[in-house]
Amino acid sequence: MKRSLLVMFLVMFTYCVSAQNKKWSVEANYPANVSKNDGDVELNGIIDLGIKYRFMDLGAVQLGAGLNTALLRNEDNFIYGGPGFENREFNYEAKQILVQPKLFAELAIPGLARLKPQIALGYTVAVDDYYYNDGGNVEADYSNTNGGLNLNLGISYDLSSRFFIQVQYDYLNVHKKGEETRNDQTYSYDIKEKIGLLKVGVGFRF
Repeated sequence: MKRSLLVMFLVMFTYCVSAQNKKWSVEANYPANVSKNDGDVELNGIIDLGIKYRFMDLGAVQLGAGLNTALLRNEDNFIYGGPGFENREFNYEAKQILVQPKLFAELAIPGLARLKPQIALGYTVAVDDYYYNDGGNVEADYSNTNGGLNLNLGISYDLSSRFFIQVQYDYLNVHKKGEETRNDQTYSYDIKEKIGLLKVGVGFRF
């Protein structure tokens, strides 16, 4: 039984890999945070992973749906001091996870089949986790989940029939509303954060 299931899996995998009409693709990107940050939370991109499915071929345009998940974070820790407050420990940790479902259109350029411009519109769920302690009188600790619209512009270049490289720009307008705790005091906030991500990566079609 196990051998039969293994054979069936290998047959299906071989069929998917050898299919001429490659509707699926997976990608891995480096998401550089190019936002103009006026606040106290500065995040660096770590990795962005995505998957896409093209469900409609209109000739010059392919329509599809996709899902990306990105991780951004930043942290700092050091000991500092001065007259009357020696050996204080500063600790700062911030993490953000972005979940981005979207609908996209992939365009074909006559005479330049390897180049594929893309435009996408979706919604981003942003999960934030933030901790700050200056070792003295200021401490903040909060986590929340917010969301907003996401516009994506990109272009890919086919290295072969399966592998490609790409550059994308994500513009996110995230509405953040909730509460945070500082020194055992709770404060409410209601802001709109504009996030810009420049993603550079590779992908595989199947």
